[in-house]
Formats: sequence, structure tokens, C-alpha cells
Amino acid sequence: MNAEMWAGVANGILTTLQMTVVGFVGGAVLGVPVLLLRISKIAPLRWIGRAFIEVVRGIPLLVWLFLIYNGPTQFDPSLGRVFTSAVSAVIALSLVSSAYMAEIYRGSLTAINKDQWEAGSALGLARRDTVRFVITPQVVRVATPASANYAIGLLKDSSLVSTIGVFEITYYATSMSATMSSATPFFIAGAYYLMMTIPSAWATRKLDARLRSKVVR
Repeated sequence: MNAEMWAGVANGILTTLQMTVVGFVGGAVLGVPVLLLRISKIAPLRWIGRAFIEVVRGIPLLVWLFLIYNGPTQFDPSLGRVFTSAVSAVIALSLVSSAYMAEIYRGSLTAINKDQWEAGSALGLARRDTVRFVITPQVVRVATPASANYAIGLLKDSSLVSTIGVFEITYYATSMSATMSSATPFFIAGAYYLMMTIPSAWATRKLDARLRSKVVR
């Protein structure tokens, strides 16, 4: 495990973080309309939201990566210029994240005491204002720890984007391992993942305890 090997695998750290952040943010944003579909009082919309979540979560991320990266070019090879490795990876990560984030949002919403709706009404707030000023802040507090835990999992799952040629940690470890016929680069890759996930997990537990204490049950 010389310095050159550590430096070689480290070349993928920035891309790993970028893929994780962009995929998570994309999923967090897209998860909102999916949630609205999922909890809609209109049955067909609710079915669409539920079907989307079940289908997206039921297909492994690895399969989504290949479908998005290779699928469009089956119809038009020139689309390969659009669906590059990086773009396909971001789309796949965001797509899968949106389904999981929608469920996190839904679980957080159901965790809020129903009396909070009545409290907003008693204060003379319109339903829209009750959602904005009373319910949403508490949903965010409940959802944040679970979202942070999901982000940690997404950081590890982002290693799969190496299969479509994204230059992240696992990609560099795989390339170096093939060159020198050694598993050492993967030990180094594992060490880098631990350096990122362990502090994040510790911070998430602290955040969970702090935020949940502020939610009215």
C-alpha cells in the first residue's frame, strides 16, 4: 500500500461525492411530486404514485444504470452523445432516490400528530398556511435523519456507476487492480468509503436525537 496507490484511488473521491450529492438532491426534489401523487385523494393518481415507487424500487440500481445508459442508443445511436456515462448515472441515481425519498416523506408525514392540523385551524390558518408553517417544518425535522441515512447508503451505492464508465473510487480501484493483479486497491477503496461513512453516520445519529426532540407528538 504505497502512497501512489492511495493517491490513484483517491482520484475518484470527488466524483463519488458529486454523484452522491447530485443524485440525492435530484431525488429529494423529484420525491415531492411523487409524494403528492402517492397521497392524492384521487385514486388513479394515487395508483400511479404507488406504481412508480414499486417499479423504481423493485428494479436494482445496476439495471437502471444499464437501461438508461444503453437503452436510448438502441433507438438512435446518436443519443449516446446525450446519455453519457455521467448523465446516465445522475438520472439513474436521481430516479431511484426519488422513489425512496417519497416514501421517507410519506412516513414522516404520518408521524406528525393529527392534532397539529386542528391546531392550525384553531389559530385561524388556512389549510395551505397550516401545511406551510405548521406541518412542513415538522415533516422536515422528522425526515432529515432518515434522509441522511439514505444519503449514506447512496454514497455506497454510487460505486455501481463505475460499471458504465464513471471515474469514481471503485472505477479507479478496479483499473488499478486489473493492472497489478492485486486486491489491494479495493482495500484502499474500502478505507476511503469508511472515512466518509463513519463520521456521517455518527453525525446523523446526533442530528436524529436533536431534531426528533423538537417534533410535537
